[in-house]
Amino acid sequence: MKVTRRSFVGGGTMAMAAFLAACGNSASTEETTAEETTTEETTEQATTDAAAGDAVLATFGATVTDAGQYVDRMIIKYDGDVSGVDNDTFKVTMTSTVDYGEAKGEPYAYYDATAPLEVNKVEVEGDTVTVYFRQDQAPTLTWLAEGRNYPAVLGFTVEQTKEITVKTPDGRELGFTGTYDTSATTSWADLLDSEVVLFDDVQDEINYRLYKGTNDKLIVWFHGNGEGDFPTKATNNNIAQVLGNRGTVAWASAEAKEVFGDATVMAFQAPNMWYFAVKDGLLEPCYNEIQKVIEENKINPDEVYLSGCSAGGFMSTRMIIAYPDLFKAAMINCPALDAANARSETEDACPTDEELAQLLDSKTAIWLVQGETDSSVDPELCSKRIWAILTDGVDDITETAVDGTAGIASNFTTYETSDGKYKMSLYETVDLAEVEGISGEKRQGGKIKCAEDYNWSGELQEVKYNDHWTWVFTLRDNPEDASGTHIWEWAAAYAPAE
Repeated sequence: MKVTRRSFVGGGTMAMAAFLAACGNSASTEETTAEETTTEETTEQATTDAAAGDAVLATFGATVTDAGQYVDRMIIKYDGDVSGVDNDTFKVTMTSTVDYGEAKGEPYAYYDATAPLEVNKVEVEGDTVTVYFRQDQAPTLTWLAEGRNYPAVLGFTVEQTKEITVKTPDGRELGFTGTYDTSATTSWADLLDSEVVLFDDVQDEINYRLYKGTNDKLIVWFHGNGEGDFPTKATNNNIAQVLGNRGTVAWASAEAKEVFGDATVMAFQAPNMWYFAVKDGLLEPCYNEIQKVIEENKINPDEVYLSGCSAGGFMSTRMIIAYPDLFKAAMINCPALDAANARSETEDACPTDEELAQLLDSKTAIWLVQGETDSSVDPELCSKRIWAILTDGVDDITETAVDGTAGIASNFTTYETSDGKYKMSLYETVDLAEVEGISGEKRQGGKIKCAEDYNWSGELQEVKYNDHWTWVFTLRDNPEDASGTHIWEWAAAYAPAE
C-alpha cells in the first residue's frame, strides 16, 4: 500500500486508520464461507502486520539551553492508548547538514550523525508517547567556517526495536511494531519549542525578534559575534540570536517575569558584526527601532533595560555612550572592547577613555559581568577597564566574595559603589592554561563551572564552559551584591540616589 506523507499531521496514520477500520468493520462483514473465515488471532496478526508496514508520524521538540538550542524530545501519537514503551524501545539518529557558506550541503563536521541519541526517559499519556533525549547531544545550529552560527538542515531516522501494545476502540490490546515518518521536521522552524515560538520575526533596517509583553517595560538584548547575519543581511535568518544561547528567551521566561513582569523583549540581529557600530552607522537605526517599539507598545521610557554579551556587550556600551538617557539599567557581559578595532579593521570602533568617561554622565546604572580570566577577550581591557573609569577617584568600593553552589557553580566576587549605581562581578575560572589573545599576546584562559540537568534526572550536574561564557550567570540571575540582591532584581528596582 502506498503511503502518503504528511496526511495525518498532528496525530493518526494511514496504517492505524486501516487497523481500526478493520476492527470496526468485522461485525458488519457479509457472511463468508468457512474457507474464508479466519480465527481472531489470525485477524489480529494480519492487521498488526499491515500497521507495521506503514509509517507513524514522529515530530520533534527542542529547548534553548545555556549552550544553544538542542533537539531533546520526540513525540509520537498513535490511534489508540499505548503501553509497553521504555527507554530502549526506539533508536533515533539525527543528521545535521550545513546550509550556508563554503561547506553548504556537507555534513556538520562537529556532529556525529552515526551515534543514536541517548534516551533519558519516556512518558506515555494515553495515545501519546514522548521520548526525552539528553539535552546536549543534538544542536540545531552549525558553526560555519565563516565564523557564524547558522541553522542546520535536520534529518531523523527512527527505528522501533521492540514491540509495544496499542489498544483498539473495542478494548483489545494488540502488539505493534511500526516504521516512522520524520519528514515533517527538517529545520529549527519545524521543532516544538515553547520559548522560541513567543518571538515574532521583525524585518527592519536592523532585524530583530520581538516578544510582545503586556506591561510597560522593555528589555533589549544584543547578541554576541557568532549570532550575527552576514554582510548586508545576506540570509535574513533573524533567528541565530534566539537559538545561540538563552540571551533572548531568558528575558521572557517565567523566572524573568517574576522580576520584570510580562515585559516586552527585543533581540536585535547584527547585519554582520556589532563591531561595525561606528563604521556602518548601526547605533541610530537601533535607537529608532527601540523608540518605535516603545511607542507602539506603550512602554514607559523610564523602564527600558539593556543587556548584551561579548560583541553585544561592546554594542551595549556604545549605545549608552550615544544615548545616555535611553536605558534605566544595563547588565553588560564580557564587553569585547579589545576586539572591536581588529574585527572592524578600523581605528575608532573601540571607545576611547574619554568616550567611556561619558558613561558617568548617563542615567544608566551598569553591572558588569566577566570571568577573572576570559579566553576570548581580556578582562583587563574590557570589564576591568570600564570599571576603572567608572570608579576613578572613588574610595568607598565594597567587595563581596560569594561561594558557588555545592561545588557546581563558579565562585565570584562583586565590587560595588556605595550608591549602587555601578557594580562588577568577576567569576572564578578553573583548568587554567595559556591562550593567545586577539592581538597575539599570551595570557591565561580556562573554564567556568555551571550546573545543568541535561539528563532530565531532576538533579544538577557540573558542566564546564569556556570562561568567555559568563553571560550564562547573568541569564540565570546569578550575580549578587553585598546585600544579597541579584542582578535582575537590582536592575528592576534601581532608582538614582537623591
